[in-house]
Amino acid sequence: MKLSKLDGRCYDVVVCGGGSAGTAAAYGAARAGASTLLLERYGFCGGIMTAAMIHTFDAIKSCSNYDEIVAGGFAQDLLAEIAKIGGNAIEDNPPEALTVHPEMHKIAIDRLLARAGVTVIYYAPVCNALTSDRRVTGVEASLRDGRARFQGSVVIDGTGDAEIAYYAGARFEVAPDLQPMTYHFRLGNVAGNHTWSQWEEICGRAMKRAHEEGEIGVYGGPWVIRLANGEISANTTRLYGNPVNPEDITAAEIQGREGMLKTWRILQGRVPELAQSYILSGASQVHIRESRKIVGDYTLTEEDIWTRKSFADSIAVGAWPVDIHPSNGFVGVHPHKESPPEPYEIPFRCLLPSGVEGLLVAGKPISTTHRAHGSTRVPGTSLATGQAAGVAAALASRNRISLRELNIVELRKILQSQGAIVSAPCLKSPQVG
Repeated sequence: MKLSKLDGRCYDVVVCGGGSAGTAAAYGAARAGASTLLLERYGFCGGIMTAAMIHTFDAIKSCSNYDEIVAGGFAQDLLAEIAKIGGNAIEDNPPEALTVHPEMHKIAIDRLLARAGVTVIYYAPVCNALTSDRRVTGVEASLRDGRARFQGSVVIDGTGDAEIAYYAGARFEVAPDLQPMTYHFRLGNVAGNHTWSQWEEICGRAMKRAHEEGEIGVYGGPWVIRLANGEISANTTRLYGNPVNPEDITAAEIQGREGMLKTWRILQGRVPELAQSYILSGASQVHIRESRKIVGDYTLTEEDIWTRKSFADSIAVGAWPVDIHPSNGFVGVHPHKESPPEPYEIPFRCLLPSGVEGLLVAGKPISTTHRAHGSTRVPGTSLATGQAAGVAAALASRNRISLRELNIVELRKILQSQGAIVSAPCLKSPQVG
């Protein structure tokens, strides 16, 4: 086996995956004083926000009160950096989300991680977890010049699919009714000066007629984002299968591109303002809404969300609706935003895979039920749980203690010093549940 020149390097914290959770984790760990390595399989960070072209930071704001911020810290630092370099999209977009341009997003993350002192290695897919007696001690990655093993006092799984937890033998679940994947794309040379809601109505009518006339089968939405004048992003495809099954995800990618082409041709032919449009780009990957979820020390439930259960070890706040895209061939816009929950708390124990030491899982695969995952899976919440994981990892490494021995009061205090929001408003009496 050919070894990379980087083989054998050691860090306080090793973060796998540069999506919302992973970048926030690396940032939080480095700012807390830990030597931090971030491994990312693409040549850029951002995860589904950049690779899958999900341009909206869902759940940075409360869906029940758009003036209320629920994800602070790295989320706000990132938004400020994106705005600084001119990456804000047109303001006329869904009010419950914050929309940014993917290329500016990539640059902003690079800059913030560099300032924080994070060591970043791109083109570094992780292919194994290094373990000893149920403790994760590092990971193995396949680099451009060979394999490399990286040792870490704590490893953070920010892969979005619980890949490191899976390699480490952690318990996990895959729902029998997984949410469908989707393939996003951008159109240029778009005529007209419609608002985002007008675009959704116009495109929705065209797609509905095409469906009724047998021109297209199952589709979602369409959901439309205005990135710039003359440019829109479309979310329309429904792709079924298990994202961690190699054959299923390969089929989804192929079907997604075909779906993009079919949708564009329908819109070109049925919407005059799109007659001269062209495909600017398809996503680098399908958008995976749901795959593996770890079985953690605590499993957040939908009841916890609706009753706003208070937790003494709360480290992040969620606020997105229980948004579950149907797996049964549903066409159009599924009900999901009619009655959003008030901001609710997420306990640290949801990040701890049961029976495994030295590993934290952040972002989509945290320990939740299928229904609760419909709310926690989005980028804003992933940024929050990611930063919490990073600070917790730095604290455990510094004090040479296990993650389960952490002083939660100290963890929450450091997170707050970084600007993070660790408790939901109006929840005064935390209890361990």
